[in-house]
Amino acid sequence: MKLSRLIEVIGDCDVFNFTEKEIESVTSESRERLKNSIFVAVKGLSGDGADYAADAVINGATAVIFETEIKNRIDGVTYIKVPDSRTIQSKVASVVYDSPSDKIDLTAVTGTNGKTSFAYIYRHILKSCGKKCGMIGTVEYDLGKRYFIPERTTPDAVFLQRYLNEMVNSGLDYAVVEVSSHSLTLKRVLETYFDTAVFTNLSEEHLDFHEDMNEYAAVKSELFRSYMKKDGVSLINLDDPYSEMFVSASSKKVKTYSSKNKNSDLFISSIKMTDDGLVTDYIYSDEIFTVKTNLSGYFQAYNIAASILSAFEKGITVSQVVSAMKKPVIIPGRMETIYKKSFEVVIDYAHTPDALKNTIESIKSYKKGKLITVFGCGGNRDQNKRPLMGKIAVELSDKVIITTDNPRYEDPKSITDSIVAGLNTKKIIIENDRRKAINEAVSTAEKGDVILIAGKGHECCQEINGVKYPFSDKDEVLKITGSLEA
Repeated sequence: MKLSRLIEVIGDCDVFNFTEKEIESVTSESRERLKNSIFVAVKGLSGDGADYAADAVINGATAVIFETEIKNRIDGVTYIKVPDSRTIQSKVASVVYDSPSDKIDLTAVTGTNGKTSFAYIYRHILKSCGKKCGMIGTVEYDLGKRYFIPERTTPDAVFLQRYLNEMVNSGLDYAVVEVSSHSLTLKRVLETYFDTAVFTNLSEEHLDFHEDMNEYAAVKSELFRSYMKKDGVSLINLDDPYSEMFVSASSKKVKTYSSKNKNSDLFISSIKMTDDGLVTDYIYSDEIFTVKTNLSGYFQAYNIAASILSAFEKGITVSQVVSAMKKPVIIPGRMETIYKKSFEVVIDYAHTPDALKNTIESIKSYKKGKLITVFGCGGNRDQNKRPLMGKIAVELSDKVIITTDNPRYEDPKSITDSIVAGLNTKKIIIENDRRKAINEAVSTAEKGDVILIAGKGHECCQEINGVKYPFSDKDEVLKITGSLEA
């Protein structure tokens, strides 16, 4: 791609030291070693990429896009000043990587809870039907020929375009992308357009980032208003109180799912929990069909419903869906049973009041003994949800062990104090060392008990004072019990 062509695409800009050159790639990470690349210096919430432009040049960048100021310009490098580098990076990356979202069938999923479960279930159905489907989400980036664990749910705009291009080049025909509210606010999905968009639900979360719930909802609804392809379809959970906002935002075709409204396109008519998993009856176009799966949790019936509707949009039939769901679906850290002998241990990513309530209620529906809940709340995040989660855990569990999650830069004691504020602490144990908290739960569990370890799920690190230490709830249980059954 000629640099002059990129400058035409950018439009409103000031160019310094122009020389024509071939641009082979785009980066927003100054440490990446990429020859003949263009570096986009994005002004972030706590730093400015312009401060690292020289590092990017040393690592192969021959042109730099910036918004604020480049103090030391290097000979032979073209500098392009723009009004908004965050917006421009999407446009530049899309052009260099040849508009990859136009070449693959893309499904986006947004909501407070259920995004990862939906992504895994949807990909599972498509793969079971012989279709090549990738994933970009909280737990995993599956780019077709390359898999890795990500640092964030939705990558920044440059890497999103690059990863979509990699998926296309790997021969994938479909992909599912988890779209967070942060990614929409920070313009990570600009120049990316979706064939299908799914709204799962909305509950209190990220209010340290968003002004209030209405603003949080408005940000998420923008996905349905501004990022759909011409023939795109929106799939909405009608049972959520914010569903009407999402239906109204959807300018394209809308389909709905519900367990309360029989006029929805896909109606959840019954949900049963068994020892082997969920058994759910659905009605679609007057056809009743039953889906049996190893997945646990009543809330998964909704994630399955959204996945079924999405699959139908891709030409998958009812019989193919039923057959696919008979095969085990493994979703790391989502109602994942990691030990089951005389007692059971379940880990779950639940880190919001609504998610914790749904997870505990699902376990209560089948447990035979006591429910022991181990959880904490993240530091430097929305503090309003802490006492709400404490209240839910105490009211619905037989024993509660309050511990750390990712304390980040916050004092763990101040976090646990705010969780238990105003609660009857008779059945609460406070243990700020998460390893000891898990050990306390496992060592005191009796036959028939279920231990829920909530909050971190699939995560393999614990962040304390800016340092990420290796830590896995699953591994801790393995060490204590000496065995792993799932």
